[in-house]
Amino acid sequence: MYIGKKLEIQGLWFWAKKNIYITFALSSTVVILYEFFDFKFIGIPFLPVATIGTAVAFYVGFKNNQAYDRLWEARRLWGGFTNTSRTLAASFISLVKDENIQKEFLYRHIAYLNLVRIQLRKRIPWATGHEDYHQQVISNSEEVKEYNAAVREFFEKIGKMDIYEKTKDKGNIANIALKYQFAKVTELKRNKIIDEYEHSDLSRLLGELFNLQGGCERIKTTPLFRQFSMFSRLFVKLFIFILPFSLVVELSKIGEHGIWLVVPCTLLISWVFMSMEQVGESSENPFDNGVNDTPISSICRNIEIDILEMLGETKLPPRIEPYKDVLL
Repeated sequence: MYIGKKLEIQGLWFWAKKNIYITFALSSTVVILYEFFDFKFIGIPFLPVATIGTAVAFYVGFKNNQAYDRLWEARRLWGGFTNTSRTLAASFISLVKDENIQKEFLYRHIAYLNLVRIQLRKRIPWATGHEDYHQQVISNSEEVKEYNAAVREFFEKIGKMDIYEKTKDKGNIANIALKYQFAKVTELKRNKIIDEYEHSDLSRLLGELFNLQGGCERIKTTPLFRQFSMFSRLFVKLFIFILPFSLVVELSKIGEHGIWLVVPCTLLISWVFMSMEQVGESSENPFDNGVNDTPISSICRNIEIDILEMLGETKLPPRIEPYKDVLL
């Protein structure tokens, strides 16, 4: 999630340079053909092009609304992880007085959250957008790693390589981790440490975690429907392509050198439309390891700190700092 307060020229250029190069070459070619080779027939009326531009703007706006809904839903789901984790930790600590059992259970919960995080960061090529600019910005961050390497590093960190060897080939390791939590709660009930009502309440909270995980996986594995995503990019490119052919007619009426305004005007208009398209493209998959993603690493760390404080721990991990103005 980008948290910078201003847009820098370097960042704008990083996103816009490809479109600017292409548009500059296209608009310059149109001007030269129209003015110096007298290819007047390539000029087209501005009105139909303006109508297309209006339609494209509405279509891109609709796509961006859908992308924003996906991004906001992802943030709400992880807000649910935060609230449910706090409730689960507070409830478990108040119901189970044995500190060793408390630590074992809640440390496993922290591990579960991080496994969900790692699984959501797993790259799915067909679910990733046309461009990877939003991923290139943070590709060197320690928080973004290849899936298998990230899983192995996590189990090494918590000293559970024996569990890693048993689960590394499983399709959904987080599911297995949460299953053990259910088994532990049931064991506590059978050992009379908690009663049936307390067991029911804890199981309900664990079940809510499954619901939240499933919601995140639904977003991760279902990209924005292709009929909206693909046609939006196609329509923007089509509009940018025909734009200089209409501007050349209108701007040539200004004066002797007015026709050269086609180049900067085309660059400006095409940059606006392509930027709108790129905003939606980079936001539609909120777990795509990009600058606009939901900051799941930061949220996991904050939950971990909250739980450790509830356990009375004093040696707490540091909060995750932004990487290049991006909170991961």
